[in-house]
Amino acid sequence: AGAIEWLPVARVPNLVRALEGLKERGIWVLGADLRDAEPLWQVSDALLQGDLCLVMGAEGRGLRPSTRGALDVAVEIPMAGRVASLNVATATAVVLFEAMRRSHPSGD
Repeated sequence: AGAIEWLPVARVPNLVRALEGLKERGIWVLGADLRDAEPLWQVSDALLQGDLCLVMGAEGRGLRPSTRGALDVAVEIPMAGRVASLNVATATAVVLFEAMRRSHPSGD
């Protein structure tokens, strides 16, 4: 909860239009989804090292089709066993950790 003080957050009336606007400004739009997505560890380093907008879907339903269509890439966090997915907070932490790890490979 403390990170909200440091992260830019925007409320927009139309998410798809907002994502398209970000893409026009050179910001990559990455979304986490379970359907037909690329494993997180296979995503290009270049994508995770640039300006990035992360889109997370609702637990259970995932991303809406229109939102999914606005992504540059959809990623999944591969799971083993009977559990198919993580809750949205945990999945967000995993994706943010991987983006941070790749954008600062030397640990800086």
